[in-house]
Amino acid sequence: MKTSLLATFTAAMIAVLAGSTAPPAAANDPQKLIEDSAALAKSLLSDSDWANFHKYFGRAEAVVLAPDFLKVGLFFGGAGGQCVMIARDPDGGDWTAPSFCLMGEASFGLQIGVEKLEIMLMIMKRGALDRIISGTAKLGGEAGMSIGLIGQAVEGGTTLNLDADIIAFARGQGFYGGLIIEGGYIGPDSEYNHAYYGRPVTARNILIDHMVDSPHAQVLREVLEAGVGLQRTSANAAD
Repeated sequence: MKTSLLATFTAAMIAVLAGSTAPPAAANDPQKLIEDSAALAKSLLSDSDWANFHKYFGRAEAVVLAPDFLKVGLFFGGAGGQCVMIARDPDGGDWTAPSFCLMGEASFGLQIGVEKLEIMLMIMKRGALDRIISGTAKLGGEAGMSIGLIGQAVEGGTTLNLDADIIAFARGQGFYGGLIIEGGYIGPDSEYNHAYYGRPVTARNILIDHMVDSPHAQVLREVLEAGVGLQRTSANAAD
């Protein structure tokens, strides 16, 4: 799915909810999305209930944070959200500048409700990172990348695939009777990247080529770097 279609779909999901809840502040403020993503990462990294989190975080090629992922349904269902992706530099291990992206899903079936999800995707394989950067990524399904799911929003309990391309952690608020996010698309948000960095740049320019950076993104990098320290501490304690 092209970025423009993802953007249209996400905007539609926010518009559907406008009658009952205010749109997320991140919808028109890239820096607010960065800060909300940092807060989500900090919350997950410091939460003792997420014991498996650090195990995968230490090996992740990149992470995607969606602090306001909205899911609605009334027979026809859908979900959408803006998110931030940040990668680990394979040479030095430092975190790159962030690239903005969009996730979206549309589904049919018996489902009704409204739910706000907080999602963190850990990209475990370089091939999966390349597909997201190129805008050709599909989550789950026969034609998509395999995804292991952990979290309060996973119906039927944990369905963790230890060899998955992506490990997804999710927390939910609200009521939703339907299926979890799978079969959705994720791709770069060129408009947000342009707005944040002041010039046209692709996700590859940001995450792989390191062509741009912003001091305002340091708040997110600091949280993730602190998470690396926590992961090492947890590993040492286990030994």
